[in-house]
Amino acid sequence: MSPPASLLAQLVPWLALIAGFSPALVQFVRDEAATAPPSTLVAPALIALSLWRGSVHPEPPRRAGALLLALGLLLELIGIALRIWTVEWLGFPIGVLGLSLWLGMPSWHIAVLAFGLVPIPESIRIAHTPAAEGALLSGACAAWRALGVAFSCTGPVARLGDRHLELGPDDVGWTLAPLLAQLGWFLALSRGARTVAAASTALAFVAATAVIQPSAVFLALGVFAAGWGHPARAWLSHGPWLGSVVGAVLWSLLCVPRSVRRG
Repeated sequence: MSPPASLLAQLVPWLALIAGFSPALVQFVRDEAATAPPSTLVAPALIALSLWRGSVHPEPPRRAGALLLALGLLLELIGIALRIWTVEWLGFPIGVLGLSLWLGMPSWHIAVLAFGLVPIPESIRIAHTPAAEGALLSGACAAWRALGVAFSCTGPVARLGDRHLELGPDDVGWTLAPLLAQLGWFLALSRGARTVAAASTALAFVAATAVIQPSAVFLALGVFAAGWGHPARAWLSHGPWLGSVVGAVLWSLLCVPRSVRRG
């Protein structure tokens, strides 16, 4: 079989998968993509980079993948019928994982990254607001007051003179944690780690949220104290995830040889 025909044969199942999940994909592009957290937008890039680096070999096909594929399509239909967006959208990465297992290529280790497309549900993100923001902010404010900066912090709002900076649910780390999980899994694959080691790395990265997010809030207050209110807000919204992604990609490109393969 000629290479073009072989490539087409490999693409046909994935094109069929996209067609099957087209209602969810269209709704995502139309209604969700603009407000989606960074973790959902980074996932496709990490998958593409993993495929380009070739750090994970294809694997033997597994029939169990067909069950996951069917489950993914079922979740899509249930989500559409009940108008529950998270259930509808969750079906897509399950379908991707199922097809990957069924075909054996690309490896399901790469397909797992597709779960990064599913954002944390809104009900979870706002479940503890504004108490969570207030708790996070109080620590950063106390640190700056110890350094002589007269911040006044009440709940999720930090005040300095007549200016204020308010934290929202996304500043607590709900969107950073799943992103770090993806990066940890991706970096583990890049260095040839096996499943257990990759999962451990992903969990360790999630735990790092407890350090990175408070540090980001502390730095944002410092920028705010310097008189740069808009940059402080921009840093809180984009700095932690952007810095994490750039660092992870650079480490993968510069520190891990492309010839590394999963053992």
